[in-house]
Amino acid sequence: MDQNHQDIGKNIRRLRKEKGLTLADMAELCRCSSSLISQIETGAVNPSLSTLKEISDALGITMASLFTTGPNLENTSFSLMKAEERKSLTTQEGVNFQLLSRKIDFPCEFILNEWPPGASTGKDAYTHDGEECGLLLEGTLDIEIDGKVQRMKPGDTITLKSSVHHKISNPGTKKAVAVWVNSVPWLFAIK
Repeated sequence: MDQNHQDIGKNIRRLRKEKGLTLADMAELCRCSSSLISQIETGAVNPSLSTLKEISDALGITMASLFTTGPNLENTSFSLMKAEERKSLTTQEGVNFQLLSRKIDFPCEFILNEWPPGASTGKDAYTHDGEECGLLLEGTLDIEIDGKVQRMKPGDTITLKSSVHHKISNPGTKKAVAVWVNSVPWLFAIK
């Protein structure tokens, strides 16, 4: 388990307790088991993206609020970020999201996605604010939008309203790599 997941788990536990929620309360709000919430809090398992969204919604926060914040870059005009400095999130199914940009009044979220074979955002489709656009660099991705599946191959792009129920999965036998932009930061955004 990497440090990011241990920090996320600790933050979930702290916020849950601050709101006076038991593990059972949280599990009911997130439509999962108490043991899964406990395992996420201790860093024993990585949550799926849809589970992480359920948790942040139940706590009334953005998903990014679960991350440790990086350096304050509000008063600078540029930021060079080395690969090892990227914030990252690896889900239960092994999907790795890496934030490629830092906050400098940047109105969108620029993310590198790596999808192992068979990985997905989770069993449930989800929504969030804004619009998004993705470019598939390697592999194959299926984008389910309102129950209809669109297949992406390398070089394909997709643009969609994020308020529509959607789910992303890798149906292939090779890792899929994509670059994604969310017009309204939500995965790593700090309000």
